[in-house]
Amino acid sequence: MNPIQSPASVKRGLPYWGVVCCALFVAASQVFLKMGVDDTQTFHSGLSWQEIQGLVSGWILAGILCYIISFVFWLKVLKVLPLNIAFNLINIEHIFVPLASYLFLGEMISPMRAAGIAVVLLGVLVIAESYCRVEERA
Repeated sequence: MNPIQSPASVKRGLPYWGVVCCALFVAASQVFLKMGVDDTQTFHSGLSWQEIQGLVSGWILAGILCYIISFVFWLKVLKVLPLNIAFNLINIEHIFVPLASYLFLGEMISPMRAAGIAVVLLGVLVIAESYCRVEERA
């Protein structure tokens, strides 16, 4: 811990790191699940047992593991932040998933999608800033 920071200021910063970690693990999960599904056989109109077994790949298991880790971070965040704040802040996953899709899957981000990502980022920053101001007064 930095000697300049008080324990209270460190504790206030932890839920935000928890939100970021939660969103990053959700993004990783989505990328892994997409990679796993792309590696599996093509689906027909009805699901057979063999097709369901094909979904159990290393990528899909990694995606499930990332979801579980994300869930643990989410529970820690909910211990500290009010749900209405945490739920709004977790929307940064709507920024991380398209960026991860672009970086790791080669998917394109259209100008309209980029504008939407910017709006989400602005909204998350406004919510975080307003909550920080309330916390400072308390």
